[in-house]
Amino acid sequence: MPLTVIVIGCEHSQGLSKKDDRPYNFAQVNYLATNEGWKSEKGECQAVGLDKKQIAMNPNPSLVMAFKELESQFPMMCELHLDADPQNPARNVVVDIKPVKG
Repeated sequence: MPLTVIVIGCEHSQGLSKKDDRPYNFAQVNYLATNEGWKSEKGECQAVGLDKKQIAMNPNPSLVMAFKELESQFPMMCELHLDADPQNPARNVVVDIKPVKG
């Protein structure tokens, strides 16, 4: 089941770590969601409006290119299609993006 949200863009990072030159390659989708605020024993935040959220994305070059092709249209309502993260099956990653026609 896709996640339907207002997508504002994505980030793709690839290279070698500063610490030990280990390679990295990861991506994240940025989207807007209701700001839930927070509450604890010592206080609370009553939020109004939207908050920027992030979800992991498969760094596949064709998926990154799909986001680049939509760049001039962000923010826009999209369906983010999810699949299990192969490195952590308890977590979802975005594997496709489809604009919602409205």
